[in-house]
Amino acid sequence: MHRAPVTNRGFTLVELMVLIGIVGLVAAIAVPSFNGYLRANRIDVTADQIASDMALARSMAVSQGRVIQFTGVEDGYRITVPGTGRIVREREFDGAVHLEADATVNFFPWGAAQATILVLDNGNQVRQVQILPTGMVEVGP
Repeated sequence: MHRAPVTNRGFTLVELMVLIGIVGLVAAIAVPSFNGYLRANRIDVTADQIASDMALARSMAVSQGRVIQFTGVEDGYRITVPGTGRIVREREFDGAVHLEADATVNFFPWGAAQATILVLDNGNQVRQVQILPTGMVEVGP
């Protein structure tokens, strides 16, 4: 009687334990840097969102022929029409991102604005949102 060779399929317990150890080691190395990436991304997204909403405020001021006001506080900001008090947009910041100081910027019907620098901080990084006298907005480090 001749038997066919037995082929083992699958993994041994030792192989599985080695694989789990390697995956755990890679995860332990990757998770802290991934968290740092998320924090950096959160402050960048917030700065870009502010710049976008300020561009909206400027375009509304020009198209409607009235002053539109941006008011930033530590945990968020609001865009309003000062004469009526109507809120155009209101946002709260995500996570640990906050403004270092309260600020108010008026966008005028001719496209200009009050020159201001807003400083965003998340505890590790700082981003600046600069409003130029021309009403243009720049995001920088």
